[in-house]
Amino acid sequence: MQTDSSLYRSCVYPLAIFMAFSILLGVGGEWIEWKHPEAAWWQQAPEMLVYPLQTLVCGWWLWHVRREIEWDWNARACGWGVLFGLVGIGLWLVPYFAGWIPNTGGFEPERIFGAGTAATYAEYSMRFARAVIVVPLAEELFWRGFLMRWCVNRDFPQSVAAGTPSRLGYVVTTAAFMFIHNPVDYAGAFCYGSLAYLLVVKTKRITPAIIMHAVANAIMGTCAVGFDMPQLW
Repeated sequence: MQTDSSLYRSCVYPLAIFMAFSILLGVGGEWIEWKHPEAAWWQQAPEMLVYPLQTLVCGWWLWHVRREIEWDWNARACGWGVLFGLVGIGLWLVPYFAGWIPNTGGFEPERIFGAGTAATYAEYSMRFARAVIVVPLAEELFWRGFLMRWCVNRDFPQSVAAGTPSRLGYVVTTAAFMFIHNPVDYAGAFCYGSLAYLLVVKTKRITPAIIMHAVANAIMGTCAVGFDMPQLW
């Protein structure tokens, strides 16, 4: 069983670090942004600087605490994670492919650096690393590794077995997962969050939810680039 301090270091701090960069971009981005032909690339699109830094710093912390993370690998359970990831992202993408959500732009490094440039490839590489590695670990370790347990026992969450069901845990984790996304994604996030909760309760493991998230984000990123739908991310 994890100690109280290791639980916070491995399950809470990664998302806190990640969200700190997101808040920095949200609050300071408009102040830094300067839409001018002579502006530096990081002024024209601050996210092109913040996202890679976010990926590197949060990734470094996850590596730093890797031995404190509960790696509950199981082939069958991870197989369920892949399946749930396919279903979850399928439901999420329906409104986009149906044309219900307009293409208003999103992450497009070629707009800043030019198509086919090394900088554009580097930005996309970091973006995929962020989506497929850092986000699944930081989020699921928090939602399923900490918050679900905290909802069961707020004094000693580390004593709660992974996947212990509770009505409060379902409501809180699903609602929190919804509200960190854009309002247009609330329906998809609700379906996805419900499936992730069910997966963890079914398998009694956290790793399948990480696999689920990685699969879903890999498909989303591939669709964003392959189908020219940058609004997805």
